[in-house]
Amino acid sequence: MVSKEVLKKIGVFAVAAMVAASPVLAVNANGGIPLGRSGGSGESGEQVTVPPAPIVTPGGTPDTVPTPTPTPVSTPAPTAVPTEAPEESRPVNNSVVTMADGKEVISTVPGEYTALCVEGVAVTTPFSAVKAAFGAGPGDDVSMYSVDTQHGALAAASIRDGLGILAANQVEAVQGPILDIGGFLNGKKMVDINKPIVITLGIPASFRQAGYEYAVIRVQEGGKVSILVNQSQDPSMLSVETDGFGVFAIVKAPAGSFDVFRK
Repeated sequence: MVSKEVLKKIGVFAVAAMVAASPVLAVNANGGIPLGRSGGSGESGEQVTVPPAPIVTPGGTPDTVPTPTPTPVSTPAPTAVPTEAPEESRPVNNSVVTMADGKEVISTVPGEYTALCVEGVAVTTPFSAVKAAFGAGPGDDVSMYSVDTQHGALAAASIRDGLGILAANQVEAVQGPILDIGGFLNGKKMVDINKPIVITLGIPASFRQAGYEYAVIRVQEGGKVSILVNQSQDPSMLSVETDGFGVFAIVKAPAGSFDVFRK
């Protein structure tokens, strides 16, 4: 029979063995046991990683709980959004006039047609006839241009003179869009040409009016003023014959008002 003294010694040895097999536990000031976190930092600012606590199985060796491997999260690449060029940077080629029935009148003469105050500018005279009107030879270069007007005080005064001429002929005209139209022969600016050519302008929808007709006050260098009457019957455009270039101011008046200026 084992005595109580021997049993006590056996119990002490068992407790000592268990303590030796257990990890060291740091006891804080209030008697609790702090548990570190993987990725946490100590008081010195250093990174501290606490290994997982071992699992002791009866009669075996301590097993370590495997640390779960985080699943990587893939971030989708941003989708590129196509951008359009700014409106002001796009090239302008306003050399087509659309008729009321939807048909298009395209300029026969190459050039820079950038005027936006009207709905297109087109030379409708055949190109060969335009070259003859310019006095161009087989190898000569002929081109046209139209731009929103850049006229100065003299041209503005001449437009007022044109309105005065109309008023003197009992024509109460309303002034509309103004643009510059010109031509070049081998890079040289032309003011007058040998024969008239036909230029068609698209009348802005905001300026069209039922029961009215249209004309152009043409102002050339030196303040020369001419009244050019519309030759077209299409309500969406006006066509004028011109033997020179400069500032073109569109005007309108009640139907029949411009008859006195017709040839």
